[in-house]
Amino acid sequence: MVHHGGGRGRLRLRGRRLTGNRRGAHGSSLRLSPGGRAGPTRLPAHDGVDEEGDFALCDGTGTWTCEQSGDFPDTDRDGVLVRPGGGCGQETYGTVGGTERDPELFVLFGDPDAGDLRILTRD
Repeated sequence: MVHHGGGRGRLRLRGRRLTGNRRGAHGSSLRLSPGGRAGPTRLPAHDGVDEEGDFALCDGTGTWTCEQSGDFPDTDRDGVLVRPGGGCGQETYGTVGGTERDPELFVLFGDPDAGDLRILTRD
């Protein structure tokens, strides 16, 4: 099911539209499977250090959930919350952008004006 947000033209995607494989620069990839299973490879995740912008690159199997705008701090966009397994990092929040047909995930670490932005596009 695809929803568009109010007058601001915000893209809102759910479940099966978000599943599939995505790739990003720097060798990152993310497989979002139905049922909430995630398969990250070199996916950045907050590493638990108190310094803003610090992250670890995680591999393995984890979980993912759809998050509604307002459920995650500092964003008014829908997104995907990925929790890597195996004790690597804490979590990664990717906001949903792109189009209904070709959704992208945007992951930002650090300062919103000058941080490290990772974009994951569908394979």
